[in-house]
Amino acid sequence: MLGLKKLFPDKMDLNKLIFRIGEVSKMLNVSTRQLRYWEKKGYIESIRDEKGSSRVFNMENFTRVSLIKYYLDKGFTLVRANEITQTNMSNMAYLRRFVMYAFQDIEMIENQPAINLGYFDDEKTSILYGFIDKNDEVKYRVIKNKEEDR
Repeated sequence: MLGLKKLFPDKMDLNKLIFRIGEVSKMLNVSTRQLRYWEKKGYIESIRDEKGSSRVFNMENFTRVSLIKYYLDKGFTLVRANEITQTNMSNMAYLRRFVMYAFQDIEMIENQPAINLGYFDDEKTSILYGFIDKNDEVKYRVIKNKEEDR
Protein backbone atom coordinates (compact mmCIF):
# COMPACT_ATOMS: atom_id res chain seq x y z
CA MET A 1 0.00 0.00 0.00
CA LEU A 2 1.29 3.45 -0.93
CA GLY A 3 1.71 5.64 2.16
CA LEU A 4 -0.42 8.77 2.39
CA LYS A 5 2.64 11.02 2.66
CA LYS A 6 3.76 9.89 -0.79
CA LEU A 7 0.45 11.01 -2.25
CA PHE A 8 1.08 14.59 -1.14
CA PRO A 9 3.50 16.79 -3.03
CA ASP A 10 6.62 17.81 -1.16
CA LYS A 11 5.16 21.26 -0.78
CA MET A 12 1.50 22.05 -1.01
CA ASP A 13 1.54 25.41 -2.72
CA LEU A 14 -1.72 27.07 -1.71
CA ASN A 15 -0.42 30.27 -3.29
CA LYS A 16 -1.59 28.89 -6.63
CA LEU A 17 -5.08 29.83 -5.45
CA ILE A 18 -5.68 33.32 -6.82
CA PHE A 19 -8.40 35.79 -5.82
CA ARG A 20 -9.38 38.98 -7.64
CA ILE A 21 -9.46 42.15 -5.59
CA GLY A 22 -13.26 42.29 -5.85
CA GLU A 23 -13.56 38.71 -4.60
CA VAL A 24 -11.31 39.43 -1.62
CA SER A 25 -13.31 42.57 -0.90
CA LYS A 26 -16.62 40.68 -0.87
CA MET A 27 -15.39 37.59 0.99
CA LEU A 28 -13.70 39.54 3.78
CA ASN A 29 -15.85 42.67 3.83
CA VAL A 30 -12.90 44.97 3.15
CA SER A 31 -13.29 47.72 0.57
CA THR A 32 -11.13 47.65 -2.54
CA ARG A 33 -9.97 51.13 -1.50
CA GLN A 34 -8.70 49.72 1.82
CA LEU A 35 -6.95 46.88 0.00
CA ARG A 36 -5.18 49.32 -2.31
CA TYR A 37 -4.14 51.43 0.69
CA TRP A 38 -2.80 48.41 2.57
CA GLU A 39 -0.86 47.43 -0.52
CA LYS A 40 0.56 50.96 -0.83
CA LYS A 41 1.70 50.73 2.83
CA GLY A 42 3.39 47.37 2.10
CA TYR A 43 1.15 45.28 4.38
CA ILE A 44 -0.13 43.13 1.52
CA GLU A 45 1.09 42.47 -2.01
CA SER A 46 -0.92 41.89 -5.15
CA ILE A 47 0.15 40.01 -8.22
CA ARG A 48 -0.14 41.55 -11.66
CA ASP A 49 0.64 40.15 -15.05
CA GLU A 50 2.88 41.90 -17.56
CA LYS A 51 -0.08 43.93 -18.86
CA GLY A 52 -0.60 45.48 -15.42
CA SER A 53 -4.15 44.16 -15.25
CA SER A 54 -6.31 44.26 -12.15
CA ARG A 55 -4.95 43.22 -8.79
CA VAL A 56 -5.13 39.59 -7.72
CA PHE A 57 -4.01 38.08 -4.43
CA ASN A 58 -2.52 34.71 -3.62
CA MET A 59 -3.56 32.66 -0.59
CA GLU A 60 -0.81 34.13 1.59
CA ASN A 61 -2.03 37.66 1.01
CA PHE A 62 -5.67 36.60 1.30
CA THR A 63 -4.75 35.28 4.75
CA ARG A 64 -2.91 38.52 5.57
CA VAL A 65 -5.99 40.56 4.64
CA SER A 66 -8.18 38.28 6.73
CA LEU A 67 -5.95 38.62 9.79
CA ILE A 68 -5.47 42.37 9.47
CA LYS A 69 -9.24 42.79 9.17
CA TYR A 70 -9.77 40.55 12.22
CA TYR A 71 -7.43 42.62 14.38
CA LEU A 72 -8.86 45.90 13.14
CA ASP A 73 -12.33 44.64 14.09
CA LYS A 74 -10.91 43.85 17.55
CA GLY A 75 -9.90 47.51 17.94
CA PHE A 76 -6.21 47.44 17.05
CA THR A 77 -4.65 50.18 14.95
CA LEU A 78 -3.68 49.28 11.39
CA VAL A 79 0.03 49.38 12.28
CA ARG A 80 -0.47 47.05 15.28
CA ALA A 81 -2.83 44.76 13.33
CA ASN A 82 -0.12 44.39 10.69
CA GLU A 83 2.57 43.67 13.31
CA ILE A 84 0.47 40.93 14.92
CA THR A 85 -0.37 39.55 11.48
CA GLN A 86 3.34 39.36 10.60
CA THR A 87 4.02 37.31 13.74
CA ASN A 88 1.06 35.02 13.07
CA MET A 89 2.12 34.50 9.45
CA SER A 90 5.62 33.49 10.57
CA ASN A 91 4.18 31.09 13.14
CA MET A 92 1.80 29.56 10.58
CA ALA A 93 4.66 29.06 8.10
CA TYR A 94 6.66 27.25 10.79
CA LEU A 95 3.66 25.10 11.73
CA ARG A 96 3.05 24.16 8.07
CA ARG A 97 6.73 23.24 7.68
CA PHE A 98 6.65 21.16 10.87
CA VAL A 99 3.54 19.27 9.81
CA MET A 100 4.91 18.60 6.32
CA TYR A 101 8.05 17.01 7.78
CA ALA A 102 6.52 15.33 10.85
CA PHE A 103 3.49 13.74 9.22
CA GLN A 104 4.30 10.27 7.91
CA ASP A 105 0.98 8.52 7.41
CA ILE A 106 -2.36 7.60 8.94
CA GLU A 107 -2.43 4.05 10.24
CA MET A 108 -4.96 1.92 12.07
CA ILE A 109 -3.90 1.00 15.59
CA GLU A 110 -6.34 -1.01 17.69
CA ASN A 111 -9.11 -0.20 15.17
CA GLN A 112 -8.57 3.53 15.55
CA PRO A 113 -6.96 5.95 13.09
CA ALA A 114 -3.58 7.14 14.32
CA ILE A 115 -1.30 9.81 12.90
CA ASN A 116 2.24 8.58 12.51
CA LEU A 117 4.47 11.50 13.51
CA GLY A 118 7.72 9.71 12.87
CA TYR A 119 10.47 8.32 15.02
CA PHE A 120 10.42 9.25 18.68
CA ASP A 121 14.08 8.46 19.31
CA ASP A 122 17.36 8.90 17.48
CA GLU A 123 17.87 5.13 17.34
CA LYS A 124 14.59 4.83 15.38
CA THR A 125 13.23 2.10 17.62
CA SER A 126 9.93 3.81 18.52
CA ILE A 127 7.31 5.85 16.66
CA LEU A 128 5.16 8.65 18.04
CA TYR A 129 1.46 8.38 17.20
CA GLY A 130 -1.26 10.96 17.73
CA PHE A 131 -4.90 10.03 18.31
CA ILE A 132 -8.14 11.94 18.78
CA ASP A 133 -10.39 10.22 21.30
CA LYS A 134 -14.20 10.17 21.52
CA ASN A 135 -14.15 13.45 23.47
CA ASP A 136 -12.03 15.14 20.77
CA GLU A 137 -9.01 15.19 23.05
CA VAL A 138 -5.59 14.66 21.50
CA LYS A 139 -3.62 11.74 22.94
CA TYR A 140 -0.14 10.46 22.12
CA ARG A 141 1.45 7.04 22.30
CA VAL A 142 4.97 5.86 21.65
CA ILE A 143 4.98 2.42 20.04
CA LYS A 144 7.95 0.22 19.34
CA ASN A 145 8.78 0.23 15.62
CA LYS A 146 7.27 -2.88 14.00
CA GLU A 147 10.18 -3.16 11.57
CA GLU A 148 12.57 -3.54 14.51
CA ASP A 149 11.00 -6.91 15.25
CA ARG A 150 12.03 -8.35 11.87
